[in-house]
This record gives sequence, structure tokens and C-alpha cells, in this order.
Amino acid sequence: MKHRDFRKMFLAAGMPKDQVDAVLDHFHANGGAADITSVSEYEAAKSIYAVMDASVPSGDFHTPVARYLISLGVRIVAWEDQAAVVPDFTPSLPSRP
Repeated sequence: MKHRDFRKMFLAAGMPKDQVDAVLDHFHANGGAADITSVSEYEAAKSIYAVMDASVPSGDFHTPVARYLISLGVRIVAWEDQAAVVPDFTPSLPSRP
């Protein structure tokens, strides 16, 4: 299947147009979604996952969109697991009397 065919599938599944080419470049090179490295990427990934998940039939594990969605879900869970382990170092202000 050609890159443009994947592009059509990913767009039909709800991938934002401004992200589809970068996503497909990484998907073709690495076979899945990119690592999530920031809170903004995490929030975007959750939104994309919700939209795309609604378009993938249950039991579909083999189409390119389903494989990407599965790998994106793994990246989201990895981010959440990492975030749960890292302590919050935000300094708290002393309370006023």
C-alpha cells in the first residue's frame, strides 16, 4: 500500500491534516506512534486517540490505522505510568496566617 493510501485512511479515521504527514513518516520508519515527550503531546495524543478509536471497528487489529491506534494507546499509557512515578516538584507557597 502506498503512502497516499495510508494518508486517506488516517484522515478518514480523524487524524488532523496538519499532523498526518509527520505521523505517517514516523509510522513507516518505526511501525508505530512516536514517544510522548511533553504534556501538550500527551493531551494531543489523547484527543487523537479518542477520535480515531471511534472510527476503528472492534476486532480490527491489523489495518494500518488500528496498528497506529494500538501503538498510540501504548504511548499514552507509558506517559501516564511515568507521570504517576515522577513526584511533583512544584514548590508550595507557605500559607498566610
